[in-house]
Amino acid sequence: MDRKNRLVFTRSNAGTKRKFDEAITILEYSVMLVEFFELEEFNNIIAGQLMLILCETKNTRIKREKVTIDHSLIKKINPYPKLYPIKDSIQISNADIPEDLFDYSKQRIELKLWRNQIIYKTIIEGKIHEIKIIDFIKETANKIGGAQAESSLPNNSIISDGHTKILLRSIAKGLFKSIGRDYKEQTSMNLSHIIQKIEESKEGS
Repeated sequence: MDRKNRLVFTRSNAGTKRKFDEAITILEYSVMLVEFFELEEFNNIIAGQLMLILCETKNTRIKREKVTIDHSLIKKINPYPKLYPIKDSIQISNADIPEDLFDYSKQRIELKLWRNQIIYKTIIEGKIHEIKIIDFIKETANKIGGAQAESSLPNNSIISDGHTKILLRSIAKGLFKSIGRDYKEQTSMNLSHIIQKIEESKEGS
């Protein structure tokens, strides 16, 4: 693991750290199952875990002042997390969705700035519509999870299902890289673990 890319843990709360590790592991397995086994049902898990880890925010008022309370799991581990930014050259539209969204050659940026980056841009009836990362993750998690809350996006069908799946995986992989997790290495280990369990099950039957 590249030391400079590691997420620095500033809290000693073992329970919170364990929850974070569990959430990342669930996310890794879910991305793997969608990517290699085409188990599309796990896209809802990916969306839910991304929201839990990165975008668990709520707007409220304290003494008439509007404030945002951030319960994102990554913030409970590190109050000032940073992630790799989206590539400047990417122009996302209905015609083209690149798998590799993030620029790993640049310095990582603060979570708030990262969440407010434009991840999807398209034109509807001659008008440009842009979607931020935080809105995409929240809306996708709610939509796939069956929530009936009114969408804040300009058009509920603005992003096709195929594009949504690519974006979910790309965001997850960007997160892994930002915290120093080697997705390919972890996937190899996870696959080996599954195969081992299957073999053990055969021997015991």
